Amino acid sequence: MSESRGLPPSLLDISNFSDGGLKILVVEDNDSDFELMCYRLKQGGLKYTATRVDRIDELRRCLEHEEWQVVISDHNLPGFGSEEALKVVRDSGLDIPFIIVSGSIGEHVAVEAMRAGADDYLMKDKMARLVPAIERSLRAANERHSLATAEQAQRESERRFAAIAENIPGIIFQMQSGPSIPRPTVPFVSEGVVRLFGVPPRLFLENPHYFFEQFEPTDAAALFEMLMEPPRPGVAVTWEGRLKNYGKRLDRWVLMNAVGKPRGNLFVWDGVLLDISDRKEAEERLVNAKTELRLVTTEFEKRREQERGAIAREIHDDMGGSLTKLKADVAWLNKTLSPDPAVQEKLDDMLELIEHLLASSQKIAKDLRPGILDYGVIPALEWQMNDFQKRTQIQGTFQCNVDELDLDAEKNTALFRILQEALTNIVKHAQATRVDVELFVSENELSLEIRDNGRGIENTDKLKETSFGLRGMQERVAAFEGWVDVSGSLGLGTTVMVSIPISNHTGGAEND
Repeated sequence: MSESRGLPPSLLDISNFSDGGLKILVVEDNDSDFELMCYRLKQGGLKYTATRVDRIDELRRCLEHEEWQVVISDHNLPGFGSEEALKVVRDSGLDIPFIIVSGSIGEHVAVEAMRAGADDYLMKDKMARLVPAIERSLRAANERHSLATAEQAQRESERRFAAIAENIPGIIFQMQSGPSIPRPTVPFVSEGVVRLFGVPPRLFLENPHYFFEQFEPTDAAALFEMLMEPPRPGVAVTWEGRLKNYGKRLDRWVLMNAVGKPRGNLFVWDGVLLDISDRKEAEERLVNAKTELRLVTTEFEKRREQERGAIAREIHDDMGGSLTKLKADVAWLNKTLSPDPAVQEKLDDMLELIEHLLASSQKIAKDLRPGILDYGVIPALEWQMNDFQKRTQIQGTFQCNVDELDLDAEKNTALFRILQEALTNIVKHAQATRVDVELFVSENELSLEIRDNGRGIENTDKLKETSFGLRGMQERVAAFEGWVDVSGSLGLGTTVMVSIPISNHTGGAEND
């Protein structure tokens, strides 16, 4: 049988009959009966075009070359009957009304014809029923067509769903939870469970709790707790969990996204479960790489500070000592040589140059590693603020809630460099007239707050690739498992907050 062609959608609507679009094929060997039929159609207010055939080959040819909306057939014709005509119509693939008209037809024959696919039958002496029969048959054909279209769309949807479910790297599922059941259940899972869990779907369908038994108990408990909460319309629930390890070397992770809706006393969740083991492994590698980089950076900073200290000592002890001796020698020459004005002028120039070199060496040594750090972080930060005010003419204050603070050298240096970097940024970018610094020490952590009244910082400034100063602060603090927060608003200044955990320290009496 050929594929069903059905009815043109524009002709399925009964209201279109009055537009003259209905084409009727009449299988009839009697001209008088055909004319009577046409009269009844016209009398019934139906606009139509009708074509009569009386041989089976003409019927086939008409069905092949033209579109028809209704076939009306006499029951008894020379050489064939309505049964053969009905078979030809159905074999053509057309799903159109087939109405039998007969002068005499038994009830048994009529029933068999209806079972074979005829839409209606009527007697020739009751032709007034013809138009209502056509309208009723077209409605039935329309309903069949709509149902077939819906079924085809459903089959196509199911096919697409099956294809998607088969190819996603996980499973599609439905869960049920709620106060009316003690534990969530999973009444449906897709075929993807074979790839994800390594077991057939029937195990999940036979035991609605089997799904949750595949996860680590702590992760499954967290999922239970989430599913017992009423779903929010349009808001997906997201959960990450581990499959039971069963002695395997690596954990396998899954990600669940599900949207729920109330259904009676139940919450019904439709969602997907995806294998994210590769992503988790990549995240772990990234975390390990960041940790290694931080360790390398910390060691680098530590060694750089050690080198700075060593160089500062060399400059202070060796170069400073040599320059001091040279200064004494020049002073001796100045007293010993003859009072020649030219010689005295040259010696004065040499003394002035030596003084300049001494000041430069001291500044370089101080910049490399201020000796004040040897006295503790509080004096060092206070000295740094005083020096900053002298150099920049920017007013400021330094406050601390303790008199003494015993930290290791690395933390002392980190805090000193962080304040140094912050003050440098203020001079370069903030256009500030005041800076206030506060060091607050509690039992478990210390906080360094640096506030200015400058132009403020924007988020775009913090995200710049060239913001090496901020990144340097973050790296220094991250080495001690601390954090840095930089906040500000345009025209309202910027605040840098640094927090570092401390384990043991000695704090003096708090300042009043």
